[in-house]
This record gives sequence, structure tokens and C-alpha cells, in this order.
Amino acid sequence: MRLLTADCVIPGAGVAPLRPGGVAVTDGRIAAVGRPGDLRARYPAARETALGDVVVLPGFINAHQHGRGLSQLQLGYPDDQLEPWIARRRGRGAPDAYLLTRLAAQEMLRNGVTATLHANYSYATGDYEAELRGALRAYEDTGLRATVCVGFADQGGLVYPPADEGAFRAGLSPQAQELLAGARPAYLPLDETLDLMDRLLAEYAGHPTITLAHGPAGPQWVSDAAWAAIAAHAARSGTGIHFHLLESPAQRTVADRLYDGAVLRHLEGLGLFDTPVSAAHFTQARAGDIDDALRLGLTVVSNPGANMRLFNGPPPLATWRAAGLPVALGTDNCALDDTEDYLSELRLGGLLARGTGAPDLAARQTLAMGTETGARAIFQPDIGTLAPGQRADLVALDPARARGAYLDPDCDLLELVLARCTGADTRLTMVGGKIRHRAGDPPAPAEPVAAMAGAARLAGADAPARAEEIATAIRHHIHKDTP
Repeated sequence: MRLLTADCVIPGAGVAPLRPGGVAVTDGRIAAVGRPGDLRARYPAARETALGDVVVLPGFINAHQHGRGLSQLQLGYPDDQLEPWIARRRGRGAPDAYLLTRLAAQEMLRNGVTATLHANYSYATGDYEAELRGALRAYEDTGLRATVCVGFADQGGLVYPPADEGAFRAGLSPQAQELLAGARPAYLPLDETLDLMDRLLAEYAGHPTITLAHGPAGPQWVSDAAWAAIAAHAARSGTGIHFHLLESPAQRTVADRLYDGAVLRHLEGLGLFDTPVSAAHFTQARAGDIDDALRLGLTVVSNPGANMRLFNGPPPLATWRAAGLPVALGTDNCALDDTEDYLSELRLGGLLARGTGAPDLAARQTLAMGTETGARAIFQPDIGTLAPGQRADLVALDPARARGAYLDPDCDLLELVLARCTGADTRLTMVGGKIRHRAGDPPAPAEPVAAMAGAARLAGADAPARAEEIATAIRHHIHKDTP
């Protein structure tokens, strides 16, 4: 048994801090939380690790990201509207999914994240299973707890339905059409996707850190027949479903045209909510969508930095909070400061959610967004708080840099952490009772980064220009198509 003691332990959003406090850990789970003296008396043989002047909290949960360890800016293409931004990736080759995901996982651990949801993603190598297994191996090797989504899409690869993709392609130059014609499949056919999920569920049954979920890309990318089949499989196998929802104005237009504005009711009719469901973004939701989300028990994952950087606007978090909608937080590997500094992104989300009410609850609600609600969003109920029986996922933050030369004795340490600390203040990150990061650990080696960046450039000398043409055409299509 290990006993961690610290100046302050904050067990959860709704629990009073302990100053000083301690956490007893055995077999990867929390045995007890309490005063250090009481825990020493209760577990006299425990090996104590005195962390000193730190704040111990439940580990943060990055509830929506894609394992992209290098940002789009690092790979050579800037922020843009979502749909042209996606198209511009066609000008880059495929990096090593294992290396890129490992880099993302290492950065999350360095920033106090102990669990994440790896949403659907494909580098269109033509071997999606190999890509997915590379990501799974990266999370296993780093020890970051991960819910990994098996992705799927079968429509809307360039322009969303009901637009005619053939007509759109015909309007492009022969060179751009050639680039598109040479593209490999991003995902497997539906029957192979479900078979892959069955095989992975069997392989990872009982795994200490890996959970599987279905990851259909989003309503505009997935046909009704596929939604119904995935929903039935999820209900039968007991797996969660996570997808993108109403992220951009163009997706709002699709929802209005295809689903009479009621996309969640449409998905409900296909059986989607017979299993736990979470959805990312929701930025373009209207009042009726919020009502449906509440009725159906949907957990929303907000990605405020990505929403603003990709010209989708700030998410109306204060409105959602006032309505009672459960909201978690993700970085989407496109956070406000272009890093995996989760605390900075959580701060942004917390400020957007404040609105004009309940100042006395704001800090606790922000912590819940990054912990307890995140656990719900990634379908892992035994994380997100420090309580007996929960998995021992925790972070120790050193607020010394944030404190400066003076700290009033009555300073609220949770307020201090949420207002001033960053990922650089992480002293220790523990997942399942194992320390996965300590302050001072060396950074990730540079060689894999160079190899990844080099591979990403191997798409052909004229590929970036052809991808830029496609992105520009998509932008014009959206402007013409979106009110």
C-alpha cells in the first residue's frame, strides 16, 4: 500500500478540501482519503510519499481529442473554418499513428491529464485497423487511461449531404481531381467495422486502462442505416457511443435540411440512446436541441478553444449550465494556446460557463467539468473523484509559482488552482496507482517528432496546392449553401 500526503487534498467538486490531507492507494484503487495522521494509524505498514506543499486533485479528463501530438500549425496548415481545414489535410501525407498518439499521451500526462477519450480519427492510409492499433498501443505504453473510439463514416467526405459530391468534384481542376481519386479509404466498411469492434472488445476485456467505444463521426458523415446498425451493436455489447454534433454552421444547415432541425430526435428514432452517449462540440445547438439533449441524457463535451479557432464561435456554456446540461471538456488537440495545457483550456471553459450566476459554485462546477462529468463522457464511472473504491487517478499541482511572494492564509486553493495554475505546475500524475509523470522527467525525444513531420510532408510536391484548391472550393460551397 502507498500513502500520499500533501498540504491539501481536494477529493472532488462537492467535497470539502482536507488541509493537510492524504490518499491511501492499493491495487490501483483508492482505499481511503483522510487526515494524514488518521491514515498512518489505520495503515501503519503503508509506504508514505510526502508530497509537501502541493494540491492533490482527481486527475483531469480530456474528454475529446484525436491523438494528434503535433498541431496543424506545426504541420504547416493554419486555422480555418472546419470543413476547409479538414480538406487541407489532404496536402499532407500520413504520419505514424503510434508515434503521434504517444506524443499526445505523453503531453497530456505532463499536464495532469490521467484519462482521455480518443475520438474517431483516420490518416487515410487505407489500413484503418493498423492506425487504430497504433493508437491503442501508444496509450498502453504510456499508461494514460483511454477510451478509444472505433471510428466510422460513409458519406459527406467532401461536401455534406444532400449536396451532390460528384458535381462538386467535377468543378475542380484535373490535378485536384487526381489527388482525390488517389485517396485511400479512411475507414472500414460497416460490417468490417463491427467485426473489428467485436475483436477488440474480446482482446481488451478487463484491461486496466483501455476501454472501447463506438465512434461514428457525426450525423452528416454517417448514413441512417449505419447509425441504426452501430446503435444496435452498442446496445447489444454494452459499449458507449461518442460522436461530433452540431460543430459548425454548415453542420447546422445539414441538420435543418435532413432532420427538420431535430437531429437528436432523428438519432433517437434510430435507437442511438439505448446505450450511454456523449457528443462533442454542440456549438450550433438551439433551444430545442438542448431540450432534447436533457431529455435523452446526453453528455456534451465542449472544446472551447477549437470552436473559436475554427470559426465556429464560443460555445454557449453559460446557457447550457443554466439549463442543467452535463458538460465535460476536451482540447480537441486544437486548444486555445495550441498545446495540451488542459488547465488553461479548463480555465477558458469555466469562464465561459460562469454567465451571471452562482459565484459561490463556479470553482466547483469548473472542477466537475474537468473531472466527474468527464468520467461520464468517456464512459468510465470509477474515475473523476478521490473516494474509496475509485481508481487511483490523481494529479499533484505545485502552486508555488502561482502563489508568488505572498498568499493570504484565507486563500481558497481550488480558486487559486483554477485561476492561475497551468500544466507546468504539475508535480506528479498517477494513473491506476502508478506514477506516470514526475516534474523534471525528460521531454519526449525529438527523433520521433522529426520522423512524423517528415512523413507528413510525403504527399507529393504539388499536393499542398491541390489541397488548397479543394479547401477554397469547399469554402465557397459553404458560403453559398449556408444562410
